[in-house]
Amino acid sequence: MSQLAELKTVFPEGGNLKYEDLLKGIRKDTLTKVATYLIGKNLFSDEAVDNLPALENWFSDGNKVFADDMYNRIIAYEKQSGHKLTVVYNISCLKILQYGLELEEQGLLDQKSKEQSEIDLFLAMLALNQNEDYHHTKDIEKIKAGFSESIVPAALMLNYSFPNQDITNFHFEDYNGCQVIKYLFLFNFLEQSNEGKELIKRFCDFFNLKNWQDYLGAVFPLILAWTKREHGGALDMVLEKNNGYNDSYQFLKKLALGNYIKMEDHDYIKIREKPLIELDDVTFRIIHPLFVSDKIYKGMFFLLKQLNEEGAKLIGNFRSWYTTNFSEGYCFVELIKYSFHKPDILFFDDELKASGIVGPPDSYLRQGDDVFLFENKDILIGASIKGSYDFEALIAELKKKLLIEGTRGVGIGQIINNIRKLLTGENTFDDGFAGGQTNIYPIITLHDPMFDAPGLNYIMNAFFQEELDKLRKEGINVDRVKPLALVNIDAMIQVSPLLKSGKIIFKDMFEYYYNFLVVDKSKAKNYAELESLYKNAMPPFYYYMKNYLNEKMGENWRSEDLMRLLLEKNKIE
Repeated sequence: MSQLAELKTVFPEGGNLKYEDLLKGIRKDTLTKVATYLIGKNLFSDEAVDNLPALENWFSDGNKVFADDMYNRIIAYEKQSGHKLTVVYNISCLKILQYGLELEEQGLLDQKSKEQSEIDLFLAMLALNQNEDYHHTKDIEKIKAGFSESIVPAALMLNYSFPNQDITNFHFEDYNGCQVIKYLFLFNFLEQSNEGKELIKRFCDFFNLKNWQDYLGAVFPLILAWTKREHGGALDMVLEKNNGYNDSYQFLKKLALGNYIKMEDHDYIKIREKPLIELDDVTFRIIHPLFVSDKIYKGMFFLLKQLNEEGAKLIGNFRSWYTTNFSEGYCFVELIKYSFHKPDILFFDDELKASGIVGPPDSYLRQGDDVFLFENKDILIGASIKGSYDFEALIAELKKKLLIEGTRGVGIGQIINNIRKLLTGENTFDDGFAGGQTNIYPIITLHDPMFDAPGLNYIMNAFFQEELDKLRKEGINVDRVKPLALVNIDAMIQVSPLLKSGKIIFKDMFEYYYNFLVVDKSKAKNYAELESLYKNAMPPFYYYMKNYLNEKMGENWRSEDLMRLLLEKNKIE
């Protein structure tokens, strides 16, 4: 990782300049064009933005002396320190845009010259980078004091990455494909109930669509435009004034920022909701491609919740209804059924409850001598905690969501209870389970990419091992219980056609992952090797799943079989 360029390293005479003060009065066109250009530039490749061309595009001719001075300072610092500096940081760009939109609503823009706006925008970037660096490092000593030596590397990585990694670390094409599949699952689910059908009607009325299938055709040009662009920078959608102009304009208008309402916007909520900026009556600029992709599925929950409450309320507790009936009862179930066509044993919680099993796993799958215990969690960490860089608050919330809530076991707690019942013979619904020879793979499936943060699985597995030790102390043999894996539902979507076709074996991906997740200190000959082992333990399952598939099948392992099946089922070309 490179080092962020900050005020104290590039412009120390700036002292305690605050980005809020620097952004007041700058020109709106400079704000929107520079911020969106830099977001697009930063996301174009896996490499950091080259500072020289970034500065050349940032500053106009009137600021050439200032730009040259800043570049020379950056080069001098890099030579002296040996660290590469990064000026353009995606999160700082988003914060600039977010705060600038708030200033516009207050009438506090367009009070400075173009040249001063460029300078102040640059200094605001350095100030925000400095804030980010402070947040990344402020809890280091607290974390070292509060966690065992083996947990500290993961805790530091999680604290650094959790607030923003879902925005900065993604594979756009993979993400889009999973969004489409979940969208199709969702609307197939909605078609099965009266309240769901009414929600579909309200959805179509909102976007002026004949049917829900047409939505993909309306939003996908935005996705394709970003995917097919040939260079980094801002991306504009330019409409033609033809017969379809009015419909296209009205649709894009629904996705474009209007009045920016001041709120506690910790996670770019308004920009996520409205990821376009209307520049004129034919031109819409994409703020962030991920937020546009989220309009296919992820943001659909919030839109449907809003539509549910407009007019006669259809569903009381919408969040609970959605996660229980769709995320767990439909999306997860349909995906598991599709992936494992002929398992030795496959049960879902409703089936087990009907047979008198108390507190069953969300899914119980056995293939030969391998049992997979699934807990499915469509949960979120609130934006105020997610973006707080308060590690104690984050860990407390993660434990509440994934370990124990009050006195009730959740996630890890539920899996531990089911392991106990299996190994003590309390649960006898599977005659093929043999405690002395059956391996148990504990899996928590999660529905939001925030939980693919580096270090999280390592920490949750440490908590899992603590709970497993309690079973050992009860005299239960847990030698065949595998480490805990947190699995993004998108990972299951991507691998499902390969599982269905038998091209890969499910357990092999986990065994591959455990080679990295479990740190064996005896393998390290020196500190550098030990450090490398810890670094390799940080990435999530999703990362190593892709590595495994690349090694086993080559880089063309991705399959469109599931998507084609759903598109054909819904008569979408």
